[in-house]
Amino acid sequence: MSEYYNLIQIIAGIAAVVLIFTGIFLSVKKLNPEKYETIPVKSTVISTAFIAAGLLCYAIVKTCTNLTIVTEEHYDVSTVYMASLGEVIKLFGFIVFVPLLFRLFKPKTKKKENTDEEISEE
Repeated sequence: MSEYYNLIQIIAGIAAVVLIFTGIFLSVKKLNPEKYETIPVKSTVISTAFIAAGLLCYAIVKTCTNLTIVTEEHYDVSTVYMASLGEVIKLFGFIVFVPLLFRLFKPKTKKKENTDEEISEE
């Protein structure tokens, strides 16, 4: 089984990168400073779910790394995965809140587009 750990790490690592960057890209794509609108809740939730799934995949990468290190103690895979997940959340868990921060920092005011209309009325 240890010969497959490298293959599992590569697949889970690529999946983690794709999911995390997809989640961040979906949030950034909805940012439009010209419209002065907030990011929709649906987009925020979907982006957060993509990022969380990416972090779970990265925990698989860390689990494979920890399993190759811990060969003598005979730990259960679920125990090593939970320890790896805790480590990933401790180090990179803040990334889950990036879409929420994009949603909270919305533009405060709108540009005045009525200036041409007011001048023509006078």
